[in-house]
Order: sequence, then structure tokens, then C-alpha cells
Amino acid sequence: MRPGTLLRWYALKGILRYEIRDTSVILDIGSYDGEISYRLKNIFPNLKITVVDIDKSGLKLAREKGLNTLYASALRLPIKNNQVDIVLCLDLIEHVKEDSRLVKEISRVLKKDGKVILTTPVQDGVSFPFLSKQKIETINKSWGHVRKGYSLKEIEELFKNNNLMIIKTSEYFNFFSRFVYRFSFLSGIPLKGKSLLYRIVIRLEPYIKWGA
Repeated sequence: MRPGTLLRWYALKGILRYEIRDTSVILDIGSYDGEISYRLKNIFPNLKITVVDIDKSGLKLAREKGLNTLYASALRLPIKNNQVDIVLCLDLIEHVKEDSRLVKEISRVLKKDGKVILTTPVQDGVSFPFLSKQKIETINKSWGHVRKGYSLKEIEELFKNNNLMIIKTSEYFNFFSRFVYRFSFLSGIPLKGKSLLYRIVIRLEPYIKWGA
């Protein structure tokens, strides 16, 4: 599992468990191997969850985990209107040039009372302690980001233009978390060690707001 996915899971686990019901219909778009969907399925066995991606190698890994998959672009979802309870759009939108079209598709497939859980870097992008601005930009581009990130106002505007509204916002991955993430990534700590470390970091996030 990729370190960033593991950190994201611990950051979102609480809200996901709160919002999701055992019978929810969920679309997990652009999640590659569906790791977060897999973990949700272990908590809610009856979930109707589908992993959507254009990376066939990722979808193969998702199927090996027993997940339903759909090879499709998030900009042209082969799904009827008003079918989905929750759309997971986790660190995807910053990779998509036609971001408004993406949000429009999400809005289209959601039920009237449906929700989207979206994560994305802030407007200055993902940064790391003790690295130059140029190096940070290189890292962001290597991840396939077509833009650094978004301000809350930009997300609000995207949602408003596509008949969605923001109910709740929060932040994670502050300065301290980024330092720990980079340390764990470079140090070669085993997955179990990373898991424990990220759990501790996420528990500290509400008390360490600097750099979020």
C-alpha cells in the first residue's frame, strides 16, 4: 500500500464510518487499487462499492481484493442519474484538467440526498519540510498533478456551479505530519510501523494546526 493512501485512510476513517451505512451504494473514483474501498468493505460487508479508474493495472489489484471494478473515465461515467449514495473522490481532482466536468458527473450520478467526500491539496500544493520550492514542484508534477491544489473558495464555486453544496470541511497533513510522512517514506520503515506512526500522527492533527 502506498504511504499516502495509508495516511489518508487514518485521516478519513472516522468520517467515513459516520457517513456510510452497510447498504450504501458507493462509487470510488480514481482510487487505483481500491485500498480504501477494501478497508471499508471489511467494516461494512454489504456495501455496494465500485472502484472506477482508467488504470487497468490498478483495477486488476482491486479485483484481486474482491472489489467490483469499472474501467471508465470519471468524466464519462457509464452510470444512470441519481444512483449513488456516496462518491469518494480522494486526491483525484488535482489530476484532472476538466475539473468542472468531473464535479458535474459526480453531481449527476448522486442521489438527491447523496454526498461526495473529496480530498485535495490546498492551493499551494503538497509541500515538505526542508525541501526547496523547485524540488517540491517537481514532486507534485511527478504525481501527475495538473494544478497545485485548491482554495476552499474555488471548491465552493465548483460545487455551486454543479448543484452541490459543502456541508463540512476539515484539514489534515500539517507540517508535522508531512515531516513524519517524509521520514517514514525515506527510512524504509515496515508497513506495520508506518501504520502505527500514522495513527499517532492523525490523533495529534487536531491539536497541531500549523502548516495544515
